[in-house]
Amino acid sequence: MSADYVTDVVYHRSFVSDLSPSRLRLAAALNGFPAPSDADFDYCELGSAHGDTTAILAAANPAARFLGIDLNPTHIDAANRSAREGELTNVSFLELDFESLREQAIPDLDFICAHGVLSWVGPAKRKALLDFVSRKLKPGGLLYVGYNAMPGWAAVEPLRQLLVTGGASAKDDTSERARLGFALAKHMHDAGAIYFKGNPSATAMLQKMEELGLPYIAHEYLNAHWTPMYFAQVAQDMAEKDLYFVGQLPLYSNYRDLVLPPPMHELFASIGDRATFETLKDFALNEFFRRDVFIKGKTGRAAATTQAYLDSTEFGLLGALPVEDVRLPHGTLTFEGPLFEAIFAALEQGGATGKALTARAELAAFGTDNVRAALLRAVVADRVVPLERSKGASGGRESRAGARVLRTGEDLLRVPSAYNRMILRQTPKSEVPFVLASPVLGTGIPTSPLEALAIRLLTEAPTSKWQDWLRDLFVRQGYRLNVRGRVVEGAAERTQVVLAEVERFRESRLARFIEWNILE
Repeated sequence: MSADYVTDVVYHRSFVSDLSPSRLRLAAALNGFPAPSDADFDYCELGSAHGDTTAILAAANPAARFLGIDLNPTHIDAANRSAREGELTNVSFLELDFESLREQAIPDLDFICAHGVLSWVGPAKRKALLDFVSRKLKPGGLLYVGYNAMPGWAAVEPLRQLLVTGGASAKDDTSERARLGFALAKHMHDAGAIYFKGNPSATAMLQKMEELGLPYIAHEYLNAHWTPMYFAQVAQDMAEKDLYFVGQLPLYSNYRDLVLPPPMHELFASIGDRATFETLKDFALNEFFRRDVFIKGKTGRAAATTQAYLDSTEFGLLGALPVEDVRLPHGTLTFEGPLFEAIFAALEQGGATGKALTARAELAAFGTDNVRAALLRAVVADRVVPLERSKGASGGRESRAGARVLRTGEDLLRVPSAYNRMILRQTPKSEVPFVLASPVLGTGIPTSPLEALAIRLLTEAPTSKWQDWLRDLFVRQGYRLNVRGRVVEGAAERTQVVLAEVERFRESRLARFIEWNILE
């Protein structure tokens, strides 16, 4: 373990979709700020852990260049292995301390991301991180930071101290410190300690620790400089480096009527200053974790920028019709009525820009402003997504026709990405996230081990050979099929489960996967 940061315990592996360049561009554009290019760009993740997010994004953006930096040698070894096995040539990983970044020949960057770093490192490393961003982020480039926020953590900080106290006897063995600290906290909770009775959020955090295990506890709570932060302080530190607040993720967080409880709408109506609004909003929501986006250089917000983005960007549906409502913490986004039905029906046929949608005969009667507002609502709800590299997509009609042919023919699907082929070959016990890269969306799409198995069947064996393929997988290769925590043992049941998943995938996801160029 380093003096400042846990390195003797590896972190759990995950893909963080908010770090996607397409996501950051969207956050900037919807808040009225210009965004960097969606194709030819340079991207760096600071604190990249096992490199899963960076590698998936590199596979999804083959024309761009990616760099991951982490202090833990085990993380970097895993990242380089994934890049090598996935045949990625546009990503590299460096084992570096932030204070060593000045010595590296790193190109200027369009995007820099630091998820789960800022409030876990000490002042010297935080300064080194911000110095690097100030030096290397291009004018107009975007910085993402995800950090523990106040006031949410105020009631939970004593729990962290309890963990530190409970694990003190283990000294340099961080995993043992986490085990002892959690055991003490759990015992105190179960014995009825009044602290837990008076702080339900601490009880919720204790339950989360039990679910996620010792690596989570070690990295979340046991770093020497664990420091939850107020937005105002972060924004001030950023401004000193010529970095200015753009917006927050998730996207709905940028809209007062969506993020605030209704009784507070009137109270906040008179607050025009964005920094003040964000500060007070954190108290209104008792914010625990912020995902903030900053831009390099002072740039004015403009509604015309948002309008231009919606008009010029191709959008597509993320899921199948009908589009489901989205439940938010303080309300629900619904998509009922003829306007939404017409927009979704148009997008079901293939990607379309906002300008193209307003020009369609069946939508023109609703008026340009209403169509734009409805499209924006669907985008904010993540029911409609930007097709940043739409030139790589098959048209909706063609992909659906292909999907229908594949239901009856012997033709095989193909997985064009070597990285995706590597992911599909993982076993259910693999710690590598089952996330497939889409060069059309510019990001990753989560899949389950069972769905991955269905895709392999559709891409590796004609229908007439499915039984033989499954027999070889389960008997000769010893593949263990796990469904909802239960290992399926019988040959007949295994076959039934897999074939049912194949049909579900064909009906609900196949056409989308072809459109997104995950399959062809």
